[in-house]
Amino acid sequence: MARVTPNTRTFANGENTKVQGVIVSRDGDVIKLRTNDDSIGTVDLTNTTRIQLKHGMFGRKTAMDATALVPGLQIQAEGAGNEKGDLVASKVIFDPNSMRASRQIDTRVSPLEARTGTLENRTGTLEGRTGTLEGRTDQLQTQQQQTQQQVGQVQTQVGQVKTEADQANQGVSAANGRISDLDNYKPEDTATVYFRLNSATLTPQAKQDLDSLAQKAQAQKGYVIEVAGYADKTGNASLNQQLSEARANAVIRYLEQQGNIPIHRILTPAGMGTSHEAAPNNTASGRKMNRRVEVKVLVNQGVVGGQSSASNQPQPGPGAPNQ
Repeated sequence: MARVTPNTRTFANGENTKVQGVIVSRDGDVIKLRTNDDSIGTVDLTNTTRIQLKHGMFGRKTAMDATALVPGLQIQAEGAGNEKGDLVASKVIFDPNSMRASRQIDTRVSPLEARTGTLENRTGTLEGRTGTLEGRTDQLQTQQQQTQQQVGQVQTQVGQVKTEADQANQGVSAANGRISDLDNYKPEDTATVYFRLNSATLTPQAKQDLDSLAQKAQAQKGYVIEVAGYADKTGNASLNQQLSEARANAVIRYLEQQGNIPIHRILTPAGMGTSHEAAPNNTASGRKMNRRVEVKVLVNQGVVGGQSSASNQPQPGPGAPNQ
């Protein structure tokens, strides 16, 4: 069967009305009343509303408290309508029979209402817990974001440390390479000066060649000069050995005195006698090539590597003290 929604009854504003019906529900001072025509009207109780219990056929009435107005009670309400369409009751009357029946109904309904209230409370509690869980979920999401940010920062720091470690390793490798090259000398410039027969005197051309070599050497870093004197095979071997040494010493004296080469830059001269021929000694031109001193400018590769690395470092500004 289809469910029929009852009609709502309204009361004209300011019009005095008397109505009978059964209390359907009550919320404080507001009563929902099912009238005889099966419509639902609203009855408002006030502090001046008289609530009376009618006894017997002679109409004797007893004043009652508003708590007696419970669902299921058959009442007669008198009063006037207000602007909302409710009946503002000035008097409510009911009889003992209706009161007994309504109490039986209330006895059954009240536990159900109590259970309903309990369920509503539980629902409110569950909603509260849901709100708490949502709040905790937001906190966890916030903490997760913060943790991700911290992880990102740590990863950035790790990357920086790794970069610094790689740079340090490169520096160590470069330093090891320079140390290994400290005994590695590379020829940067050479000169060969020639002498007349049985002579250790420098010719003008020899001096010119040594001046050019000295000027180039002084532009180098970490250089030394190697000097080796030679003789041709004219004469005996002992004299030729002395002659080769005298020629080497003549070159060294000139480099020190005229070429401004520091003493510590020149290695101990070597007189090589007639060894290491530059040309055969059986011809005049060959013997001329063998009456010589070979001069080499050797540069320390470890020092050069250190100078190259230092040039890549930030340089001190103007006015900075020299190290």
